[in-house]
Amino acid sequence: MSKLSITLLFIGLSLLVVCDGSPLSDENSEPDEIDTTGWSGFSLKLINQCKQNTGSNAAFLAVLESVEKTVTCVSQFDTVRQNLKIDFFQMTNATREAFFTKYCPKARPFLSCFDGALASLRPCLKEREFNFVKTFIESIPETVHLACKNDGEILFQLRDETRQECFRQRFEQLSMCADVAKRTWNFDLDFSELMQGHCSIITDYRECAKEQLDACNLSDIISIYDVPMNAILGLTSCAKNKEEPKVETHQNNSTDEV
Repeated sequence: MSKLSITLLFIGLSLLVVCDGSPLSDENSEPDEIDTTGWSGFSLKLINQCKQNTGSNAAFLAVLESVEKTVTCVSQFDTVRQNLKIDFFQMTNATREAFFTKYCPKARPFLSCFDGALASLRPCLKEREFNFVKTFIESIPETVHLACKNDGEILFQLRDETRQECFRQRFEQLSMCADVAKRTWNFDLDFSELMQGHCSIITDYRECAKEQLDACNLSDIISIYDVPMNAILGLTSCAKNKEEPKVETHQNNSTDEV
């Protein structure tokens, strides 16, 4: 379970009920009787992990129930999300303070939707695996804080037409950076057992992506990526051999409440 993709666990969990199109359980079924017909491989692996750790499927059913509540909670922000997208693409330097003042404070209640799902996962994961997930989730507020800092100074760079055009032209190269990392990475590797050779894959991907962003004068965006990645790598052997990228601190007044 604790592989590189563990950082996407909650994305998978949030889509679990929707994508599988399956009810949480049959009203007349026992905890150990789960019809998994048509369920994704992700779901099946999580079922096995929960049962192996607890001896029954009750823990997995608790995860599903919690995920359903998470999906319901997240859905309450659909209108906010749609308006955010519209407002972002209409944002100007004159309106960006109002934009980030409006949307950044909404991050905290949105993130609270995942609290129950995180707690429900504990019985299904080993302690170290759970810590990876917990660390990633706990890094998100700091990530949002950085994105909102100085009235969204970093993200506002994406509204510049010259930078946008450059980014579009460089998108294929950015995709190649990810493809190289995917081809090199052993997806059977336990994330908690990263060796220096594997750490270099992560470092090389970051440098490859940063090179493309540098070319478009979007260097600061990599600092948003660094926050969750540094938090997760801090739990691995990579932390002992890695100089943590420095996140520039902007001194201007900002709307950065999370």
